[in-house]
Amino acid sequence: MAFVKFILIAAVVSMVLRLSKEEDPGVTTKPMAMETKVHISKPSITASLNHQVLYQGEEVTLQCTVPEKLSDLEYAWDKDSAPIKTSQSTYIINAATVSDSGKYSCMAKRGTTTSEISDPQVLTVKKPPQPKVILSVGWSRVFTDEKVTLICEVLDTSTSWKYTWLRNSLKISDDADIKTTGNSLSILSAKQGHHGNYTCEIELQDRPLSRALSTTFALSVQEPPQPKVILSVGWSRVFTHEKVTLICEVLDTSTSWKYTWLRNSLKISDDANIKTTGNSLSILSAKQGHHGDYTCEIELQDRPLSRALSTKFALSVQDPPQPKVILSVGWSRVFTDEKVTLICKVLDTSTSWKYTWLRNSLKISDDADIKTTGNSLSILSAKQGHHGNYTCEIELQDRPLSRALSTTFALSVQEQPQPKVILSVGWSRVFTDEKVTLICEVLDTSTSWKYTWLRNSLKISDDADIKTTGNSLSILSAKQGHHGDYTCEIELQDRPLSRALSTKFALSVQDPPQPKVILSVGWSRVFTDEKVTLICKVLDTSTSWKYTWLRNSLKISDDADIKTTGNSLSILSAKQGHHGNYTCEIELQDRPLSRALSTTFALSVQDPPQPKVILSVGWSRVFTDEKVTLICKVLDTSTSWKYTWLRNSLKISDDADIKTTGNSLSILSAKQGHHGNYTCEIELQDRPLSRALSTTFALSVQDPPQPKVILSVGWSRVFTDEKVTLICEVLDTSTSWKYTWLRNSLKISDDADIKTTGNSLSILSAKQGHHGDYTCEIELQDRPLSRALSTKFALSVQDRPPASLTLETSWSDIMSVDTLTLKCEIKDGTLEWNYTWYKDGLFEQTILEETYSVKATEETFKSEYKCRGNRTERPLYSSFSEGFKANNIVLKRKVLLAISGCVVCSIILLIIGCIVLRCTRKPEKQEMVKEDFFFSMTDSKTQTSSPLQEYLTENGPPLDKEERDESTAIINEAAPIIEDQIKEEGLPSKEAGHFTSFKVEKSPLKEKKELQSLKECDESTALLIEAVPAADDQINEVTPSKETACFTSFKADISPSPESNGLSSYKEC
Repeated sequence: MAFVKFILIAAVVSMVLRLSKEEDPGVTTKPMAMETKVHISKPSITASLNHQVLYQGEEVTLQCTVPEKLSDLEYAWDKDSAPIKTSQSTYIINAATVSDSGKYSCMAKRGTTTSEISDPQVLTVKKPPQPKVILSVGWSRVFTDEKVTLICEVLDTSTSWKYTWLRNSLKISDDADIKTTGNSLSILSAKQGHHGNYTCEIELQDRPLSRALSTTFALSVQEPPQPKVILSVGWSRVFTHEKVTLICEVLDTSTSWKYTWLRNSLKISDDANIKTTGNSLSILSAKQGHHGDYTCEIELQDRPLSRALSTKFALSVQDPPQPKVILSVGWSRVFTDEKVTLICKVLDTSTSWKYTWLRNSLKISDDADIKTTGNSLSILSAKQGHHGNYTCEIELQDRPLSRALSTTFALSVQEQPQPKVILSVGWSRVFTDEKVTLICEVLDTSTSWKYTWLRNSLKISDDADIKTTGNSLSILSAKQGHHGDYTCEIELQDRPLSRALSTKFALSVQDPPQPKVILSVGWSRVFTDEKVTLICKVLDTSTSWKYTWLRNSLKISDDADIKTTGNSLSILSAKQGHHGNYTCEIELQDRPLSRALSTTFALSVQDPPQPKVILSVGWSRVFTDEKVTLICKVLDTSTSWKYTWLRNSLKISDDADIKTTGNSLSILSAKQGHHGNYTCEIELQDRPLSRALSTTFALSVQDPPQPKVILSVGWSRVFTDEKVTLICEVLDTSTSWKYTWLRNSLKISDDADIKTTGNSLSILSAKQGHHGDYTCEIELQDRPLSRALSTKFALSVQDRPPASLTLETSWSDIMSVDTLTLKCEIKDGTLEWNYTWYKDGLFEQTILEETYSVKATEETFKSEYKCRGNRTERPLYSSFSEGFKANNIVLKRKVLLAISGCVVCSIILLIIGCIVLRCTRKPEKQEMVKEDFFFSMTDSKTQTSSPLQEYLTENGPPLDKEERDESTAIINEAAPIIEDQIKEEGLPSKEAGHFTSFKVEKSPLKEKKELQSLKECDESTALLIEAVPAADDQINEVTPSKETACFTSFKADISPSPESNGLSSYKEC
């Protein structure tokens, strides 16, 4: 049983030990023995440290000890309360790192007995500190001989650091210029060799792992920079009044330089012409005293050893050099075609001069004879026009103040040799009674010239007023007769071909010149307070005139507003009292007879000018939709006026129809609303008192006027050949209307009868075609929107009353009477007429009666007659009648008599045949077909005219001779045929009055033959019918002749009527 208990106790102990071992692996477990319990004191930790701070890589040993000397102790270590896997009393860190920093503690243990935890041992591990080189004395950029002190700064406050200095990675040793003390390095006197990158290396004594190198400190050691004076504005050689700016240039970019300027080693101070700002010196207006050598001295503030002086800058200040024209080739007095070269010599050797050549103050341009190259002018072939005073003007490019004009070089060009009349005493323009002496100058120095003086080409002889001596001519007392062109003729003695005539010298002898007042500054019409300068201009170029100014004939004296200087008068501030007529009086000094008064100069001083609205485009009276442009015209020509437009005193603004530009207002499409009074208001910019309002411009906007056709000459109802003039009347008085005439809406063009002039249309000779409705269309030229059509004017044109000429003498009497009676009838019987008769187109006479008698002669028969009616009221005359020739009537009468004879014979034969047939035939056996073969002439009861009579009555004038002969031949051929047919037996018809008619009775037995005969008769009749009209065309009327002793008349009735198919005869008693 005890054994079992021992086994159980052993098992429990073994389990406890195993569990204890698992809880603390660092502790070596041993078989638990049955020991006595001991006390373990609180352990302490010692470290093998000489310094409080341990640097990376160093070694440290920690020792955990207890006071008791016990064996078999086990130790437990922790860091910052975290266990360390070791059970030894010593804890060694071979190469410390920053992570090894912390609080270390330990605990002793023996069996089940443990000690208290020791006090913590603090272990600090760092990286070696980074040293830094800082500047203590001096600057990072120093100049030679300056002092510099560098400090090797370490944040760790340990005093046991060892310092090593390096320059460009090489160790620095002390010498005469360099001293090292502790952490400082002093350069007592900087040299170029001290320039470089400085570093310091630190190391704790006996601790090689604490070594560290600083960052680089760049020390620049150099000579003080050499300043340089450079030119910024201007030139090194300037002329007076030009501007120069010098810059003291330092290559060192430090902004703390202090600049001192010196001229000729003397300090320069600012004044009115010199300003210094920073590193610049500006000479605003160069003077002679500014000439010299300029230097600038630089010095850094508080660094006296940095002072440096610039090199010298030589600034030359002088007046622009005076060029001089010198002769290079040729002579100052040359003859034509010779060559001359002039040089514009400038003592200044600058090559940038620009040369301008002038002759008589006028610029010379290259041409065929003149060439300019550089500073030379070459006259290749001298001409008279090259004569004059030559000067050259020099100017440096882009330097207007360098301009200078040379002295004058007189070049004389003349013929070989050309004498010249020059003035010795007096003037070329002298006043009466003054003295003049002329010299005949010859460039040739020969003394053997013979001189002859001429005035207006006439030789001058000495008299009381004129004396000639050698080459001089003296006019002792000038007279008007001495006025003229003077010439001298020279001739070398013994050289007759040397004769030469001088140029003319115009000597003017007159009253003193008339001065003229002209405007120099301002205007002749000025506003109050404006300035005006007047010049008293005298055409005479004498500079010795004495001037006196007058206003309204009263002498003007200087005051606050008026100043007079020489020939000028200046009104500094114009007033209303300055308004008036200004004149100047001139007088030559020492010439008392020269006094003269100028013409008047009217100076107007007034309020600003009154603007005026004028029409530029369009018209003052426009039609709707037309364009109008108005101009606000100001008599003052200033271009700086500001314009404001108003309509009916209201300001106008631009819209779709109105545009304003400058002084113009444009109405693009006129409307009724644009009608009104337009004004413009002007105001000069910068002249506030110049505001003025224009007068009113009335603009009328309306529809185009309605034209009207009115009668000017003639009547609305006219007869042919009368004249009519129509006027297209327009109430608008514009003279620029264009008129177009229309008749029945068709345009009328000018022809032989119609002429249009302006607004009138003239019908010179009315015709039926001129009848119609007339209108006129008007249109203003170049104004298509002004077109309008007039109302209609009805013009009626009718024929004149026709005249008819008939023969009153009966045709039966025409062969027996001595005269023919003609009758002129006017169809318009309501009017009273006079009658004018024409024979063969020539006027015969005018009579009151309508009948006219002419002698029945052969000449009369061959003449053609016409007539026309005349009266004193419209119509003044009728139309002409048809022409009448009596010869045609006589011919027709003869033809008809011949036909009548044939008809009578045929009737007699027919009667005899009818009687024979009636006696020999039996009436009851005959079936007679009664047909009227003869044509009835005139029914005795009805008195109806036969067709032939009507035909002859209605037709016109007789045929001419050829037509008459043809008709006669046809009738002669037809007569035998008719006679052959009139052989049938006929029965007498019933008597009616005094006429006996006959009818042909045909028996059936003879019907065929009779029909054949009738057919032939019809053919003959047809031939006769064709012939008779041709013969009767000229027969106006054939009437039965009056009975004379029972004269028997016959008429041929040829017509296709069934009632009559033959000839009828009648006997009128």
